[in-house]
Amino acid sequence: MLAASAAHAQVNLPPPPPPPIGQATESPPPPPPPPPVTQPPAQPARPAPAPPQAQPPPPPPYRPRVHRRQEVIYVVEEPPPHPVAITLNPIPLFWGRLSANVEVQLAPHHAIVVSPNVLVFNEDRNPRTLSNGFGFASPTSNGVGVEVGYHYWWRWARSLRGPFVGPSFLVGSTSNVSDAVSVADPTQTQAYWGFAFDVGEQEVLPGGFTLGGGLGIGFIRMAGAEAVFPRVLLQIGWSF
Repeated sequence: MLAASAAHAQVNLPPPPPPPIGQATESPPPPPPPPPVTQPPAQPARPAPAPPQAQPPPPPPYRPRVHRRQEVIYVVEEPPPHPVAITLNPIPLFWGRLSANVEVQLAPHHAIVVSPNVLVFNEDRNPRTLSNGFGFASPTSNGVGVEVGYHYWWRWARSLRGPFVGPSFLVGSTSNVSDAVSVADPTQTQAYWGFAFDVGEQEVLPGGFTLGGGLGIGFIRMAGAEAVFPRVLLQIGWSF
């Protein structure tokens, strides 16, 4: 306590005198500056790791597609063959002429037809084209004839069915011919010949019943007389 009090009681002393002019000042050199502190370069912040992505499920094992071939067999039941047809021509019967047809199939598409005819009773055979088609027959004529023809059938079938076309050869004889023929004695039997071409269609039912029809044109010649006449076909009968 006493020492502290004495120290505070000293008076202020004057500063020391400056050194003489021209005399170097002997003050110690200042200490060197401290070396700069080098800090390591700041490392960039590492990005946060990306969250793991969900991996797609592995594909299923490859299995080759097998194409199965299915064979389908269609069984088409063909109707029983009917290569022979026997039919009657009902239209000429209205004018006293009975005629029928016998047709035989030689091969698919091809057939031969034979059609005999006979004048069985007297009948008015007008108009003139009808008389000419019957062999220049008059109402009192008697006569017989036959047609031999070929038919081409459009369908490939073992029956006489479907559309057909074909020519025919006509031959026959007639007594008491019409006045269209100039002969010395009309009461005598006169022969005739001719040709025809027909187009028609015929159907054969499963049981064999046969129905057909068509149109045609014919040419006939007798004793220098010639005529062209239309033909109307209608046949009804049975096939075997």
